[in-house]
Formats: sequence, structure tokens, C-alpha cells
Amino acid sequence: MKALLLFCLLFFVAWDLGWLAAGVVQTLPWRLRSMRAGALKPQLLDVRTPAEYALFHIPNAINRPDAMAADPASLGLDPKRPVVVVCMTGHRSPFVAKRLATAGYAASNLTWGMLGWKLFGGESVSGNSR
Repeated sequence: MKALLLFCLLFFVAWDLGWLAAGVVQTLPWRLRSMRAGALKPQLLDVRTPAEYALFHIPNAINRPDAMAADPASLGLDPKRPVVVVCMTGHRSPFVAKRLATAGYAASNLTWGMLGWKLFGGESVSGNSR
């Protein structure tokens, strides 16, 4: 059991470091909390399925499970404001954050996704409303 936990921990660290090396900016959960309290609140792009989103999500997050395939301009994001991309564990969102950054958006990935957000006490709501 200890070996499995160690493997999982090393995998998550290697995954995050790999995306960081690929140029994807990481936003830690506690940093997102302070950003949301600031003057220039980031746009939250939640790329999880509608069922995952309905279970719990960050207030005011936009649910776009099609963001991986969609043209960044069609997502309805303001290119002048920062974007934080969210998924459940931080393993889908880096792909979208990289595409957005390549398209000129100030995009970052929420490190550890919604699980990290909840683990560090982030507020969430349930249902399909924004």
C-alpha cells in the first residue's frame, strides 16, 4: 500500500512538473482563492463533464466540457482577463490551458483541480447554475 501511495505521489509531482516545463502556468488552490478576492477576478473555465460540474463547482465557473476541441475564441472568454482552467484532478485542464495560452490568453491550470480546491477549503456550489 505504501508503494502505491508513493507511486501516486511521484506521478502527480512528475505530471505537474512536466506541464510546468511545457510552459503551462500553474495556479495553486490557495493562490486562486486570493486572486478571486482581488480586483481583477480570473475567469474560471471548468472543462469537466456536466455531471461532474453539477456535483460541485467553483461559483461563477463556466462549464465547457468541449473546450479541448473548441476554438478558443468561441469559448466566450475575455482575452484581457486571466483564465484559470479547472478539471477534477488537474489532468485534463493543462491541455486546455496550453491551447488558450498559445492563442494569446493569460491562461493557467488549477493545480490538483477541484479535488485540490476542496482539500484546501475552497468554496463550491452544486447544481447546473453558474
